[in-house]
Amino acid sequence: MEISPLLVIALILLILVTGCTTQQTSSGSRISSVTTTQPVVSRVPTPSPASTITSMPTPMPTPTSAFPESSGLATLVTFSGQLGRTSDIFSVPTGYWELWYTADPLTAGGQDSVSASGSNSAVFPYLSIQVIDKTNSDRVVETVEPPGGLDKTLWAKSGMDPRPWKQKFYEGNKEYCFVITTKHLKSYTIEVRIPKSR
Repeated sequence: MEISPLLVIALILLILVTGCTTQQTSSGSRISSVTTTQPVVSRVPTPSPASTITSMPTPMPTPTSAFPESSGLATLVTFSGQLGRTSDIFSVPTGYWELWYTADPLTAGGQDSVSASGSNSAVFPYLSIQVIDKTNSDRVVETVEPPGGLDKTLWAKSGMDPRPWKQKFYEGNKEYCFVITTKHLKSYTIEVRIPKSR
């Protein structure tokens, strides 16, 4: 049986475009999964032998926060993902709040060949969070970006990982949403924290 080279190329492109992730289980074995939004069509006939069902390992519990605890602050809402989007609207019931955020760049480095870090990557990971005041005609309160960019190579050379970052807001008692723009990220996590009620 011969598989068409065009079919092989199409499947490889489908995997590259939709993304492929590998998860680590508690036993150390790896589980590979492919996420796609389009159906995979194969013209290769498949015989129907007796099927074998194997159980998936129990997933490890996820931590409640991607960030360290901060005394006096409680997490109001958390957003995470890989791709850009507009978040759900959330209400900040206090006059002060903090935006905590982190990102995991898809590639190490993000500078050009003449960068101080020595990275030769042509890919520039990017994260931008526009804070929108939904109570006041969709006013842009601020656009938040990681200071210094997202360059793992530079972080490794300096011996200092700046993540997570935080931004303080001295306004509130309003409804907000975020317009999140990303490029070349494995993931991002954003938390809104407010003072704990006493």
